[in-house]
Amino acid sequence: MAQLQRLVLKPQEQLVTRLFLSPKLKQNLTVLSYSTYDLVNALKDLSERDPFVSLREPRAEMQNLEWLRAPAGENLVDHLLGQVRLSDWTSREQRAVKLLIFSLDSDGYLRADLANIATQTEFSLVDLNHARTLLQELDPCGIGTTNLNECLLLQARQKTNFDQVARQILEAGQLELLASPQQWPKSKFTEAELTQALACIQTLDPHPASEYVVDNNTQYLLPDLSYKVEDGRLTVESCQSQIPELIFDEPAYAELKDQAPQKKYFTEQKQDYLEMKNALDQRQKTIMRLGHFVGEVQQPFLMSLKKQELKPLGLKEASQALNLAPSTISRAIKDKYIQCQNKLFSLKILFPRQVTTDLSPARIEYDLQKIIAAEDQPLSDQQLVGIFAEAGVKLSRRVITKYRQKLNIPNSYGRKHKY
Repeated sequence: MAQLQRLVLKPQEQLVTRLFLSPKLKQNLTVLSYSTYDLVNALKDLSERDPFVSLREPRAEMQNLEWLRAPAGENLVDHLLGQVRLSDWTSREQRAVKLLIFSLDSDGYLRADLANIATQTEFSLVDLNHARTLLQELDPCGIGTTNLNECLLLQARQKTNFDQVARQILEAGQLELLASPQQWPKSKFTEAELTQALACIQTLDPHPASEYVVDNNTQYLLPDLSYKVEDGRLTVESCQSQIPELIFDEPAYAELKDQAPQKKYFTEQKQDYLEMKNALDQRQKTIMRLGHFVGEVQQPFLMSLKKQELKPLGLKEASQALNLAPSTISRAIKDKYIQCQNKLFSLKILFPRQVTTDLSPARIEYDLQKIIAAEDQPLSDQQLVGIFAEAGVKLSRRVITKYRQKLNIPNSYGRKHKY
């Protein structure tokens, strides 16, 4: 028994094949999956942390962009983030403050539970309380406070020659007492002092975000590809011009690197730039290759913009045609948009799933509507199956029923009133 146990516990060798992605390939795939909006933000982040990288903004192309309107005022989040970038706070402090900025309510108050945020992020409750103190140092005064009394007190402390009675009331948290004249006799201050204090407090702003646009979730859809129909021909163009260009300050890099005793930091900064530039080039090439392929397959739809002209197209088919992995095609499609004949579509619309060997869901719906509209007597779902079968399209009765209901078409009994 002991000998058997030793044999069971004897280590064994096993050959296992595993696929590991290099950091460079991981970044290429991550950048490929970015939408244009997210990509621009990633480039901005790189330019902020790399002192040798700057962005050359693209030249504005205002063709057919009448729908794009400038906000009525400055965005609150952008206003606060701009101050954070100019601060001398540590990188960790800046990240914590940015987290709280995105947690602000629409009126500029920070009512979120910091203890709850601490359990979901890298920051401790101590870090977040410190970040909240830093946030309250930013303009506008009163931002990041938890209630009206604290907001007004913060503003009162920054004003010179502010009424002392009003300040004492705010520091004691007795704002409700001041708002109710019936309770004034209970106060240690005279009625005249309270009247003056109330007048001074009314000069403060109870809504610190009132002068700023607080809808920071607005994101404009930016196309990645543009299809144009000219003289009966379909062409595809890249919308790369709306992405900022990465610029690397080579002279400053060479000069500082030669003077520095440690070269590692400088080497890492340039490597970050080169990897991002390579990822951008690969992203552009992949999207353009995909754009040409999809344009050829879906040319009838892109020429007419009729959904029934869409052909079934799967990731596997595209990956085989372009010699790319299906996961790469999926990343290239994710959050990408195309512009065609002054309309904006998700790139995913050009990849309808396949219901039969040769028809897309949109085509089935179109044909089904056409058949029912031309019927002399109500056709049952089984009869509709037979009509499709005569045209060489094999569909089950369940599929016919599903698409009929999706189109809000009654069954044959419900359509009898037409005749």
